[in-house]
Amino acid sequence: MARPKEFDPDQALDAAMQCFWEHGFEATSMSVLTKRTGVQKASLYATFGDKQALFRKALARYQDASLERLRARLHDGATALDDIRGFFGDVVKHSTGDGAKRGCLCVNTAIELAPHDAEVADLCRRHTERVEQLFESALDKAIAAKELPRNFDSAATARFLVATLHGLSVAAKATPSTKRLKDILAVALSVLDH
Repeated sequence: MARPKEFDPDQALDAAMQCFWEHGFEATSMSVLTKRTGVQKASLYATFGDKQALFRKALARYQDASLERLRARLHDGATALDDIRGFFGDVVKHSTGDGAKRGCLCVNTAIELAPHDAEVADLCRRHTERVEQLFESALDKAIAAKELPRNFDSAATARFLVATLHGLSVAAKATPSTKRLKDILAVALSVLDH
């Protein structure tokens, strides 16, 4: 008969995600993971697989949570454009607050691993596409509400908004200045002024 798990796999996965987010994949050793999760190496392997499998599961958890936050935020304000602007305002606040130097786990992963890990590159690509779809849907809603002109290119603008989101993450890691990020954001979101 199998022994019951002596730890909560969800809590361990959350702890591992935080560890990878702070240090990156390469700099996160199994000893760091066991210390942070409070779970022995053999139990981590038995539950999640090797370090790469654990990382991919942690990345998927991060992606799911970030998509859910974006989805909720894009249905939060009076108008679709208010929702988009509010979301980016939240990004600036988060990027200059506690933990600002961590940036975005997806962006960090795309930079660190995607160039030489096809599976991770695919995870990053699919996540980016889902974020683009959420922005595109919000922009289509703004077009339907006559906040934007009928000929507004929501697909191209959604891609631009994702690039802006990624750029803010990188800029905040280098120089977490609220003023600098707000300046970048003001110029980027001027694409929505019609």
